[in-house]
Amino acid sequence: MARASAIRDGSCEEYHQSAAGLIGRRDLLQVGGISLLSSGLLNVLSGRAHAATGKTRIKSCLLLFQAGGVSQIDTFDMKPECDETIRGEFRPIDTNVPGMHVCEHLPAMARHMDKVCVVRSVHHRMLCHNPAIYAALTGREVGESLAVSNKTFASREDYPHMGSVVGRLIEKPDTLPPFVSLPFVLRNGPATSPGQNAGFMGTAYDPYLVLKDPNAPGFKLDELALPAGMNEQRAAQRKNLLQQFDTGIRRLEETASIDALGENYRRAYALLDSSATRRAFDLSQEDSKLRDRYGRNLVGQSTLLGRRLIEAGVPFVTVYTPVAAIDEPSWDTHLNNFPRLKKDLLPPVNLALPTLLEDMHSRGLLDETLVIWAGEFGRTPLIGARRSNNGNNVTGRDHWPGCYTILMAGGGLAGGQYFGSSDRLGWYPRDNAIHIADLSATLYDGFGIDPAQAIPDTLGRPHILSEGHVVPGLFG
Repeated sequence: MARASAIRDGSCEEYHQSAAGLIGRRDLLQVGGISLLSSGLLNVLSGRAHAATGKTRIKSCLLLFQAGGVSQIDTFDMKPECDETIRGEFRPIDTNVPGMHVCEHLPAMARHMDKVCVVRSVHHRMLCHNPAIYAALTGREVGESLAVSNKTFASREDYPHMGSVVGRLIEKPDTLPPFVSLPFVLRNGPATSPGQNAGFMGTAYDPYLVLKDPNAPGFKLDELALPAGMNEQRAAQRKNLLQQFDTGIRRLEETASIDALGENYRRAYALLDSSATRRAFDLSQEDSKLRDRYGRNLVGQSTLLGRRLIEAGVPFVTVYTPVAAIDEPSWDTHLNNFPRLKKDLLPPVNLALPTLLEDMHSRGLLDETLVIWAGEFGRTPLIGARRSNNGNNVTGRDHWPGCYTILMAGGGLAGGQYFGSSDRLGWYPRDNAIHIADLSATLYDGFGIDPAQAIPDTLGRPHILSEGHVVPGLFG
């Protein structure tokens, strides 16, 4: 997945040698002694900000990515008028918005639907996890729709995650990472799912990775603390050493890798210097009762950490749930769809999501923050149908990207409404169809970024940000 830096893969070896007269190799290695070569700080990468081109509606985005694929028929686009092979076992309940309904196993969420826009017409054609994850995170459909997920690996030729694009093109805080992903890297089998990093834009725009469970006892990020034996005076001395190194290295031929390396180190030291950053990642600062309301589990505490990062000023945060896992439940319900949803999957959502919406609303964060709750696709309306190359039986629902549901809140969106709808059986959009590329274009437009502009890859080749169109009426 994301590489920590050019130093790790040895691409800066020639510069170690060229700079020998300016700074010793041992000193150079000591520059990285403050946890800077960990997968943490050197993934806090940024580049020169580009001016936004449009009207800015949002300043931040919290993407709650439900990897595995949520069954829209069993949650927010229920079909009670259909027979049991479509509608399934669950029943809809009323919400605080007349005419809007949710699954009976989401009673707390029912009290906060006035804050949510339910988009029931998202679609693309990618039928397996990794190609679909790539499409959902980048807004690009690439490759075969039935490509085998565990053989579809991430590549530096990939299009970038939307968070990487945002982190590159908007004004960024000096002491915070522009893009954070947590609490793990998505994998499906042996393959790292594509679309999670900056792809062809290079490592300078990769997310800061939080690879720990925020629900674990004593959760903290060691990357943000000085190592044992390293006091602040020694850290300042090494920071000065870095500045000397920068002065010397400018005498060498300028290259993209050196530019990225310098920026990585500068931002890493900025994080070490930032008390605001340390506070943002410190969940112990939260009231224990609020933590209980979010849920003392991976989903709940990760969602809470996402809110803390947004409140601290991080422009883009992605919180993942597992594609498939032994210890954590997955939305990939090929088998035992209804008991898994009822027992394992819906209860954490019913705690974390309404608490997040209420919490962000009370703090005024929804005014300029867009919250998106979405997976890579939905599930087949017909129970037991097989549409992907995965196993599926009469107790499960298979992958289905032809029409699925996502939730959006904040950022100027009107809550308490539906946008788009599925057909009578739920297979395809009936009106206001939104392709996954249109969603990315609309997100960029919300940040004031022109989705039709071209950005260069590391070789200078131009790429259009999004092939989609801004969805009229979604943001009002």
